[in-house]
Amino acid sequence: MERIFNKFIKFSIYFLVFFLPLFWLPFTFEAFEFNKQYLLLFLVSFIFFLWLAKMVLVDKEIRFRKTPLDIPVLIFLFLAILSAFFSVDKISSLFGFYGRFSDGLMGLLSLGILYFLITNNVTLGNSKSQVLNSKQIPNPKSQIPNITVKGIMKVFIWAVFFVILISYFSIFGVWGKLNNLISLPRAMLQRTFNPVAGSLEGLAVFLVIVTIFLIGKILVNETTSRLTSFFHWILLLAALGLLIIIDFARAWILILVTLIFFMGFALWKRIFRENVNRLLLPIFLIIIAFLFIALNPLKNIQIGTLQFPLPQEQVLFQGASWKIAFRAVTENIKAGFLGSGIGTFHYDFAKFKPVELNQTWLWQIRFDRPGNHISEILGTMGFLGLISYLVLIGFFLLISYFLATGYKKLKGDNTLIAQQLPLLITFLALVVTQFVYYQNTVLAFMFWLILGLSVVSWQKSSTTAEIQGGPSKEKIFSFKDFPELSLVFFTLLIILGFTILGIYFFTLKFYLADVKYAASIQKPVEERIDLLEKTINLNPHQPQYKTLLARLYLQLALSELAKPLAEQNQQTLSLYISRAITYVKGGKTNGTYVKGATELAPNQVSAWETLGMIYREIHLVASGALEWGIKAFERAINLERTNPVLHTELGKLYLASGNLQKAREAFEKAKTFKPDYLDASIQIALLAERENKLEEAIREMERMSQDYPFNTEVLFQLGRLYFNNNQIDEAISQFKRVIDLMPNHSNAFYSLGVAYQRKGQKEEAISAFEKVLELNPNNLDVIQKLEELRK
Repeated sequence: MERIFNKFIKFSIYFLVFFLPLFWLPFTFEAFEFNKQYLLLFLVSFIFFLWLAKMVLVDKEIRFRKTPLDIPVLIFLFLAILSAFFSVDKISSLFGFYGRFSDGLMGLLSLGILYFLITNNVTLGNSKSQVLNSKQIPNPKSQIPNITVKGIMKVFIWAVFFVILISYFSIFGVWGKLNNLISLPRAMLQRTFNPVAGSLEGLAVFLVIVTIFLIGKILVNETTSRLTSFFHWILLLAALGLLIIIDFARAWILILVTLIFFMGFALWKRIFRENVNRLLLPIFLIIIAFLFIALNPLKNIQIGTLQFPLPQEQVLFQGASWKIAFRAVTENIKAGFLGSGIGTFHYDFAKFKPVELNQTWLWQIRFDRPGNHISEILGTMGFLGLISYLVLIGFFLLISYFLATGYKKLKGDNTLIAQQLPLLITFLALVVTQFVYYQNTVLAFMFWLILGLSVVSWQKSSTTAEIQGGPSKEKIFSFKDFPELSLVFFTLLIILGFTILGIYFFTLKFYLADVKYAASIQKPVEERIDLLEKTINLNPHQPQYKTLLARLYLQLALSELAKPLAEQNQQTLSLYISRAITYVKGGKTNGTYVKGATELAPNQVSAWETLGMIYREIHLVASGALEWGIKAFERAINLERTNPVLHTELGKLYLASGNLQKAREAFEKAKTFKPDYLDASIQIALLAERENKLEEAIREMERMSQDYPFNTEVLFQLGRLYFNNNQIDEAISQFKRVIDLMPNHSNAFYSLGVAYQRKGQKEEAISAFEKVLELNPNNLDVIQKLEELRK
């Protein structure tokens, strides 16, 4: 029985290590992080249950290896739980922000449990290191799974091999050629496809970690097998080749900084004094990294079908990331201690986005992740979270250093440092990574995996135990002679099993919900709505689903409103509008109360923006809509103060309600946050028209037409202002310019027809109105005008 448990545990850990970097599925909205998180949660919980079941059912004792990092790890996890409990967005804190997924509490707890599974079930595979004092083992027959550090790293290296192979196939278009023979998912046909992350930059950072690990393996030359050594060299060269092709500046910085730290330590401790030529490899890579950072030799170069640079991910600037984090953590006392909540960087970004970002081409992007992981911990988990995390890292590095130096004093050489080198410099690279790049599932998994394996490697040999008694001790609580305790533990195990099954049940429902959501994306509106309603039935807790469904119902309502009044179905129109509002604001649908997106996530700006947009579009047919729309946009602005779009939309509602002073304040506010925001400038000119300052409005619009000569909205509004000022020829000229730029601009054709009609040019007016009717069949107003002109 024990062997069966051990085999399942061993197979599951190896399976997780091999497949997590490779795992993705094309069935969900986000193919990579979402599926990796599910794999991580399922396998870690499964292994955790097997481990406990083996101790309770077979060993009749609880065994736990106590290590110096246990308390720092538990403190960090506890602070993450507190942060989620007091979060500004509890759904994002628990499951991760939708679209990113890897920043939630469930993922972090899975990784924390993985750490303890590694330290309690993995050994070094060295018989001498497994010799324990018989006094410590009340049950000598009890076995732990035959899972070794070397075994795990071999499995991981094979995973790396397939990651690199798949990535080369993508970049050089092999998948596209295979698609002619067999149908492949569309994601695989992109040159940026790789199984690690959704971007080449994420792949590059992963390859940096792999490169550093392989350098460590090659330097210590742990294996006597020439074939294995050759395989490591091939992988290193292949990884380096991909890094050169991707040419991500931060990846080169990571290599440079990590290897400089390593070289300094190696020279200080004289680790390779017996064969100093081994250091030529890291020196060579330092030079390569420096050249690519300083010279960027592949810029604007084409090799075959490859055009450099390759498509790049838009990553938030480092300065902006830190500025947002510091503003978030100083918002109030709670934020100072625990941050805004794990997984809520989207909230921090919206609320504390620097105004300077509005002057960059990234100004319309709402980032859900910062430029680096450390700033994210600061902003979302506060000073306590950041300090506990840095203490965890510091403890690990200090203990590793003291163990190695203690071994040197005892044995007179650097053997232990050299033997632990691959794991230590890999961990160092992972730490440096977190200062320059955000965390995804694979990088987080590698951090906790390497941390656990490094702790296991502290028991490198039995002589290590001579150094202050060794860094870890095994605690054993036996209940063989207490059947009552055995019953209690068995009952607790059953409860845990049902709890895990419950988690599987709900997460499976959520997974199926996302599959339906992904399937709806390419469907017509009516089919999308049907699939999204099924999605929400499976997962009613995701505000993004409800926000999108509300927008689709609004789209149907606007289509109904576009019909001639006699053809409008008022009951259907009322249903569409009601559903659109309900899915965002909350309310009853078919007698059942539906919790709206703003109720599920009251601090997500997109939900309030959607609600304001709905009220804006229906204000002509729904009394009170303007007032509610104003309140919705004001709430959105409280969450995203520096967004000029929200201020402009608020001003439009004030303008529609007749409050010209408030409208001007909103438009001017938008201009302060983005002086070149064109829509706000247009609205200010239209506001001057409302204030009977037509000449001023025309001057402003003429200035904008010179600055933006191809903007159809500016040209159309200028033509309309000319027409209202009785400058008919000028108006006709502007409407024609709009049509030249946008041949199906219905409003421009209509206005052109009206202008020709004013001038008495019936044939030209008829031609313009006929085009409008072609674009808008059954438009009664246009039909009537044509009938009048043809009399």
